[in-house]
Order: sequence, then C-alpha cells, then structure tokens
Amino acid sequence: MIFVFNLIKLIKPPDYVSLINIIFGMGGIFLALSGEFSAAAVYILLAAVADGLDGYVARRTSSGPLGEHIDSLADTVSFGVAPVILICSISGSAIAAVIGVFYLLCGILRLARYNAFPSKTPGYSGIPITAAAVFLACLALFLENVQYTVPPIDFLQMLTPYEPVILMFFMLLLSFVMVSSIPYMKVTKSKTFLILIFIFALTVLSAFFPNALAFLFPGILFLLLLIYLISPAFMRHSKKSI
Repeated sequence: MIFVFNLIKLIKPPDYVSLINIIFGMGGIFLALSGEFSAAAVYILLAAVADGLDGYVARRTSSGPLGEHIDSLADTVSFGVAPVILICSISGSAIAAVIGVFYLLCGILRLARYNAFPSKTPGYSGIPITAAAVFLACLALFLENVQYTVPPIDFLQMLTPYEPVILMFFMLLLSFVMVSSIPYMKVTKSKTFLILIFIFALTVLSAFFPNALAFLFPGILFLLLLIYLISPAFMRHSKKSI
C-alpha cells in the first residue's frame, strides 16, 4: 500500500492525461477486435486529442519524472498497436500482420529516437507517430463510410473493395517515413492550425453523423494530412527555386 501511495504521488496532472490517452487507445483496440472499425478509428483520434492535451497541461502545471516515459508508452499503445490491430482486423490477411509488425517497430524506433535525440530544429525529423496514426484512422474512417454516400458517388464507392490494400500501402509507406530524416514542420506553428482543429473536431463527431455524411470530414482531414505527408517535397523544391 505504501508503494502504491508513493507511486501515485509521482503522477502529475499531465500524466493523467497520458493515461487517458492509453484508455482511448485500448478502447480502439477492443472495438477493432469486435468489428466496430469506424468507432475504433474515432477512439484513435480521441487518443490523439489526449496526446495533444498532455503537452498543453504540462506547460501550465508541473511535470514529474514519469511523464516522458508514460507519454511514450501511451503513444506506443494508441498510435502503434491500435492502428495495427485496426488495419489487421479490416484486412484479415497475413500480409497485413507482417506490415503491421513492421509499422509498430518503426513507430517504437521513431519514439526512441525522439526521446534520445531531442530535435534542435523547430520541426520534426520523420513524420511523428501520432500524425501517422491519425492519417491511418482518418483513411479507415473515410473508406468504411464512403460506401454509404447518398446519392452514390461511383468513383468513391469503387474504392471499397480495395480498402485493405489501400490501408496496407499507406501503413507501409508511413513506416518508412517515420524513421526517415525527412524534415516536417510543426502544424501547431502554422496559420492553418485552427482550421485543422475545427475539421479534426468534425471528424471525431462524424461518428454521430448519418452514414451518408460520415465519410465527408474524415475525407477532408485525410486529404489535408496527405498534403502534409508530401509537403517536404514542395518545401525542398521551393528552396531550390529560390
């Protein structure tokens, strides 16, 4: 009992937010295993909200010695394991399992590199695991609901049979990008951050929309994240042209 009490004293306000992150991540895992794929994707997005809030809380309160470790473990569960379980459950193939394990390993290496070698630049080296997981969750949410469009949008509904392949492709691509040294800017510093928050909120709320509309905001957020994914190529090109 004394040990438990001493441990609780070490937990600071930001750590509780990180623990909520884990709860959402585990919820996403259980929902994915139950076949509730859209709900699982939303829970991953909610975990991302908690991940953003723990940094906000840490800047305004005291942080403890456990904070960095709890945060990394929470990210491993919610943005490493949960997306893998979601996409493997959707696909049901051995190939998805292999790609999923590779994604998880790359995600863990990405987190370890971030902790061991803090960036001295204002951006990121390789895409953050949180962004990768949000990307996959939005794509899954979009593909799961695009079949319900009213009136039917044929060219979008044609994507439905290829959902597992599309998800596996992007999971493999993001695995390499996470451990790369490709520079990514912090979106919190950009002028479009408030717009992103607004669309992100609508994407989370899309779980309560009619099926015919549930694809819309996940699709918009996915396109914005796709632009973010390829943005270093444009940034590099613009620097060369200057």
